[in-house]
Amino acid sequence: MIFGLNTTRAAIVIAETKGARNSFVITAIRPIPFQVRSGHDLADLLQTLITLFGRKGKGASSVIALLQCSSGRFSSCLEAIKGEAMIELAASQRGLRVVKIAPQSLKKTLGCAKDQKWQDRAGELFNPDGKRPNWSKSAAGAVAVAFKVADE
Repeated sequence: MIFGLNTTRAAIVIAETKGARNSFVITAIRPIPFQVRSGHDLADLLQTLITLFGRKGKGASSVIALLQCSSGRFSSCLEAIKGEAMIELAASQRGLRVVKIAPQSLKKTLGCAKDQKWQDRAGELFNPDGKRPNWSKSAAGAVAVAFKVADE
């Protein structure tokens, strides 16, 4: 199983997937809402992730594909960065491998047209009829990173 994860200010979006690129299947997309008002909030998020990875991440081939938070001029918010840290900690505690994917690498992976955004291309490939539950731009990121590591 490949868990594709994307962090935002208010949620971690998890895409549970399986199969190689030619047989890639999304089994579930679930947002895990969170807030970072205190250390207790982070501890709760960590426990939620550890539990999820423990239930679903059994097997030597399970991997976490993580869309990296951005830095620089258009950097990610602090909450998203803290969410990313909790993902890495939970994965470490469950013995799961984490593969960090830079957002700029997804255009090539998804076969985007010259001026096409990778989020739009992910929607075309993985939610063509627009009816997939919990689909969003954040879900597009989670699914895209899982797809990228599907053949690694």
